[in-house]
Amino acid sequence: MKLTEYLEVLAYDIAFWMSAYLNPSYSLDDLGEVTVNVTGKLRAAAIISLLAKGNSDAYFHNLIRSGRCRLQYLQRLRAAGRSGDHHQASARRGPFLDAVAAADFGMARQIAALSPVDWLRGHEYEDDYCFAQFLHGVIAAQRDQGAVENILLRFEKALAGRLDARLPCAQALLQRDQASFDAAFEALLAQRTKDIETEKARHKIEEPTLIAERQVYVEGLALLRIAERLGIATQSEYLYCPSLARVPMQTPFPGE
Repeated sequence: MKLTEYLEVLAYDIAFWMSAYLNPSYSLDDLGEVTVNVTGKLRAAAIISLLAKGNSDAYFHNLIRSGRCRLQYLQRLRAAGRSGDHHQASARRGPFLDAVAAADFGMARQIAALSPVDWLRGHEYEDDYCFAQFLHGVIAAQRDQGAVENILLRFEKALAGRLDARLPCAQALLQRDQASFDAAFEALLAQRTKDIETEKARHKIEEPTLIAERQVYVEGLALLRIAERLGIATQSEYLYCPSLARVPMQTPFPGE
């Protein structure tokens, strides 16, 4: 099945699962897994709309929908007084990054505010937790510079000498260092290429959602959005980060 043909299948699947957020009695024990499932499908639908139809508004709208699903899940947990759920961990940063990539920083801050501040040991890797907390901190309306610096130190310690292109990229963003960011972002894209090659070697079934995410790197696009807000210059085109994914949204999100 071609990606364009899969878009209609995705739309039906997404509509079915999003009904869970409209049902106040839907089990919170199951909603976390549903959120992971539906946000992944929304991200794939966003990418396919961009690549197959050249529709940047549909791309942005689906990313915003992904962020809204994560926000609603976290709001339901907060209202129920629930904490420590596996899918609640801040390292589940996909929908947060979707919101940032769509330039919806207001919603991204809401997601950050409802995400756990503490590391959920056993539910997320510490380095992923640190990176998510850095992203939350760096986009905050009132940034706590000391806290952001400390989380990067913890990130470096958690890596225990392992190379991870996210760390120098984060350091460059914090320092607003143009040259360092340029080099770090290229290294991040190179790491993405290696990760894709490794992933291909492991999977026998090529799912359309997987194929879509290999072509457009939403996390990279989100980092470019953050860089621009910090006054760092970026190129119009990067590998996995097409310019069409960074144009201004023409049609406002319908808000459904």
